[in-house]
Amino acid sequence: MKIKWLMIVIWCVSGVFIYAGEEATTGTNLIKNPGFEKFILVNTTQQGGFKELLARMVEVEEGDAVEMPEGWVPNPSDGWYKGSASSLKYVKGTPCKEVHSGERALFISTKAYAAVMDGEYTVHRDKIPGEPGVLLKGPNRFSLYAKGKGTLRVYVYTYLPVTMPQKYNLRKVTPEEFTLTDEWKQYEGTIEFTDDGIIKCIFVIGIEKGEATVDDVAFYGQ
Repeated sequence: MKIKWLMIVIWCVSGVFIYAGEEATTGTNLIKNPGFEKFILVNTTQQGGFKELLARMVEVEEGDAVEMPEGWVPNPSDGWYKGSASSLKYVKGTPCKEVHSGERALFISTKAYAAVMDGEYTVHRDKIPGEPGVLLKGPNRFSLYAKGKGTLRVYVYTYLPVTMPQKYNLRKVTPEEFTLTDEWKQYEGTIEFTDDGIIKCIFVIGIEKGEATVDDVAFYGQ
């Protein structure tokens, strides 16, 4: 029994050490629902972007209590064109098959372009203890798992203070795009901001002329 207890203590200490190392090198994952496991019930016939997608004949489950991943929404202002044979599905399946891990993932398909977005994040000039966000002077790393075909893009919408004229695409993404394969693969890159006035951003995943199942998303900040 003493030997077994010693093994447990060693394993726990080792686990904490590895976790601390990852935190030091990659930062904190700001995505609150990275694996799409948490869901909410959405009235897709009435609620925001989902209602607009249905009006454009996008394939989305229709109903007053449809399960959708918490925190993730389609952006009708970024693709999802009428006649583009687009679809958005909340996937449930087996790890390494329909999903990468857990039980859930998100599926997007389009003959043109379609994008989904996560929450809003503060952009800090310097690291501020206890204040989550990304750094203005980055680079800020992102990572996700995906499979499918076509082109995958990861980027952010950027926002200046309301007192300033808004400009768009104030970011540099490296690499700018990825070519998808039919096997689960990790895609990683960095996002940098190109204007000192940026105060917040929204994380975005886009698919161009193809289809993708995405899972285990990370946007690393302080």
